[in-house]
Amino acid sequence: MKSKITQLIEKLCAEKHADNAHCDVTSSSVHVVNVPIPTELFRELETISTEYNRDINSLAGDFLALALEEAIEHIPSDEKKHLDKVRHEHELEEAKSREERSAFDAGGT
Repeated sequence: MKSKITQLIEKLCAEKHADNAHCDVTSSSVHVVNVPIPTELFRELETISTEYNRDINSLAGDFLALALEEAIEHIPSDEKKHLDKVRHEHELEEAKSREERSAFDAGGT
């Protein structure tokens, strides 16, 4: 079975001259992250994005997403349960913060 990264590379090669180089970076289902990478790998990413007519940030995001999915698959079960609990706590804190920011007092003067 081919890895997801191999499948992405094959897709890039098959759609080498795609018309749309950009991707969605503004929807609520996307978070933009600034990450450092070694210069040599940046040059490779830049080359791939230019040759296959893809937005460099979108392409980097595609590779990072696939690498994270694979990394998460390899986290031991007990540690995964702990991380799920930590994630849930973060989501609760975020929801509480959003609720506090959007509170509306309709009764005051």
